[in-house]
This record gives sequence, structure tokens and C-alpha cells, in this order.
Amino acid sequence: MHPHIAIHLKEGHIHEIQIFCFMCKRGIFGALSCRRIFTRAQAALGTANGVSRETWRKALGLLRSDGLIVSRHGSGTYLLDRPRRISNDLSQLQSMGAMIENADIVEEKADITCSIAPAPADVSEFFNTPADEPFFILQRVRHAEVGIISASLGYLPCQYTDQIDPAHPPRSLFSYLEDTCGVSISRAFTELFIPPEDDPLRALLHLPAHYDAFGFRQFHYDSRGNPLLYSLDYLRADLFHFTIMRTRP
Repeated sequence: MHPHIAIHLKEGHIHEIQIFCFMCKRGIFGALSCRRIFTRAQAALGTANGVSRETWRKALGLLRSDGLIVSRHGSGTYLLDRPRRISNDLSQLQSMGAMIENADIVEEKADITCSIAPAPADVSEFFNTPADEPFFILQRVRHAEVGIISASLGYLPCQYTDQIDPAHPPRSLFSYLEDTCGVSISRAFTELFIPPEDDPLRALLHLPAHYDAFGFRQFHYDSRGNPLLYSLDYLRADLFHFTIMRTRP
């Protein structure tokens, strides 16, 4: 049985965490100040109070999946403040990596896979290619201190990918196209939506129950209006905040 976890906020910050085991009907502890380290001694304290190490492990796992704590190898497990939200003006076109960097969030790693295969119908329609036309497909899952923050798919015509090494794919397709291929993305038509829970790309975010994600479907064009890149980005809704200035006609 999973433990029950209660998070108490004070002035917008985490003030106390209470972990309660229904099986033994005991609380582990509370009153952990922001960024105070969880130590093995505190885990032992929970055991001494009648809470098993398995319950302790599950409790920390739930907190970690919710982005409330982070484990650092050789240091310990730390309580995080509320995750910073990544703000972005929707009228400004920039890469996902640039959005994260501009928010002063450090991308710790990215899981990247590359393949060449026929694309979904809306991709072929965008590029006006036959249904069986192969595309270079790049899948990227970005990790930061708060956990997984985004999952993305990018579709490029194979004519632009001769210089991509699948073992060392580019950090940014925007930069690759500009610096290596000599073409620049100048505009994009963007569709914002909420992806369904059974979407395979959404599943890569490993969202806790009742968490949502933003979906961005973007059709990128060069300066001459030619289709250049099709991208699909799924972002954690608790981390990203978007704004746009609207004017009356």
C-alpha cells in the first residue's frame, strides 16, 4: 500500500511534508524546511517509529515523481522548492532548448533516438510528399533537476540530414539547419492542444496521476515559405507558462 503524503505550504513555499502509512497508522515526520537534506539517519528515524524502509522508499519515490525532491549521487536527497515555471511569449519563435535556457533551468541530460521511416499523414501532407516517403525522425526527452520536462518529435526531409551522425545528434535542429544546412526557420504555424492520456509521446513524460501536459504541433517554414520542419512537443503543464499579446481588430 502506498503511503499518504501531505504537503503544507507557507507563503508559497514548501513548509512541511508529512508522510503517513495507513498500514501501521504512523506518521514518519514533518516540519522539513525547504532544501533541507533527507539523510539516512532520518530514514532510520522513520523505521524507529514503526514505518518500514519499504514505505519510506515508496514515499520518497512519490515525492520524486512529483518533482518535490531530487536525489544527487554522493550527496543525498533534497527537498525542492516549488518548481520554477518556464515562461514563454507565444509570439516569439524559439527552440525548446532556448526556452529552457532562457528560464535559467539547467538541462541535465537528453535521451535521444534517431530513425528514418515514413511519417504520419499530417507530416506528409505538410511537406506534400507521398505517404511512403521516408523522413529523418528525432525523438528527444529532456531532463532537468525537477525531472523530465519535455518529450519531442522532429521530422526533417532526408535531404537535410546527410551530415547528422545518429550517434551524436544535434542539440538543436534550429541551429543545425542554420549553421550546417544554411537555411533558417523564419516562422511557424503553431497548434496548442491537450494530448490524450494514452498518447505514446505523452507517456514519455512519466506524469504523475492527474497531471496534464501541453501539446505543441508546429509547422516550420523558411524565409521563402517552404516547409522545413515538423515538430511535436509535449511539455509538463506544471512547469510551462505561456503568454500572448492580443489586440482588437
